[in-house]
Amino acid sequence: MKVYNTNINVYEASKIRIKEQINSFPDFYVSFSGGKDSGVLINLVIECATELNRLPVKCVFSDLEAIFMETERYVKSIMENPKVDPYWLCIEELDDNASSVYERYFKIWDSQKKDSWIREMPSMPYVINMNNIDPLFKKYIDGSLENWSIECFGEYLCDKLNIDSICNFIGMRADESYGRHMTIATQKHRNKKNQYTYLTKNEAKRTWTCLPIYDWETSDIWHYYSINNLDYNRVYDSMFKYGLSLSQMRTCSALGEEQKKSLYLWKIIEPDTFDKMINRVQGVNFGANYNHTNLNRGKVVKPKNITWKQYLEILLNELPNEVRENFQEKFNIVYTYHRREYCDKLGYEFDFISCDSRSESKEKSKKYNIPIKVFFSYETLCGAIIKRDFVFKKYGFGYSNKMSDRIKSIQQKWNQEL
Repeated sequence: MKVYNTNINVYEASKIRIKEQINSFPDFYVSFSGGKDSGVLINLVIECATELNRLPVKCVFSDLEAIFMETERYVKSIMENPKVDPYWLCIEELDDNASSVYERYFKIWDSQKKDSWIREMPSMPYVINMNNIDPLFKKYIDGSLENWSIECFGEYLCDKLNIDSICNFIGMRADESYGRHMTIATQKHRNKKNQYTYLTKNEAKRTWTCLPIYDWETSDIWHYYSINNLDYNRVYDSMFKYGLSLSQMRTCSALGEEQKKSLYLWKIIEPDTFDKMINRVQGVNFGANYNHTNLNRGKVVKPKNITWKQYLEILLNELPNEVRENFQEKFNIVYTYHRREYCDKLGYEFDFISCDSRSESKEKSKKYNIPIKVFFSYETLCGAIIKRDFVFKKYGFGYSNKMSDRIKSIQQKWNQEL
């Protein structure tokens, strides 16, 4: 349950939080995405730092290559504010591509594919790329999805400035999703300074995360822009015109698991950028046509003359080797779990608890008065492949150590080629 202090408005509350952390740490910076929330945050931090005589404000932007040209324009306008100390990262690292089984991850700003880059690399003096990167910073970058350059930037600044801690301001709001609410509410694996400032255990050792606008609602965000007559990312105007809900409006990478549903809008809002994305990353055109349709939400179908178990074998055999290994790893965990928990411990036969279809699982559960969780279906496994659920979120999976290792091995392969 969300419980907020109602004795003060969110604007005043956020300023108190920001000033408190600025005064508590040797230094601080803002992780800036170019979106509406981080746009409010950078303006708030500048406002507080001005009052505390702690200018300029370090502002760090991670350029994912596949971004709107309007986002680039807006980010540049913030970076060139004289009250900002700008860091624009164009680092070669892996990004998520949830629209393809053939290129599950693609390497942004890949120096071997310079001719097909979606955008020209920005040339401002504050841009950091693989040609001018500080060795102190480079040692933190391993190319994995869990160790992004912007997430390591605080550790780099601690080294560079010879300080023992730093505060990273992030514009995350609990109102956006349950997952983001839990990011703020959870105590697990956190050293919490207060409700909105924490140090994540076993990760960055010196970089504290502060979420000062966690209790803002979307209406508060746009009200702040309006009353202060501030510039903002105009992509939101285009998304509003095309009927997207507030929760669907995302200006960050187009290709991630959450962002893929609005990929089709790119060919409407910025068709030239979309054309370059098609040539750069596999699955973009497919994703634009189908990610927002019932292909990912509706019922999965199979050929009528075969079973779901037979169809699963066909689907697996058609996949590239690395993708097949990923799904087989997930499915083997399902088999092992059901054998251990329901065959070995409860005495059920594996053939009894393994059902061809979901309807068969429901029928057995009702007929024998057995909890539905005892059964699994090959139809569900087929659905994971067809809907490109690489992590297998449908079954409650997250990123495993093997998946992380597989991503790192791809990065090492690229580094060897370079």
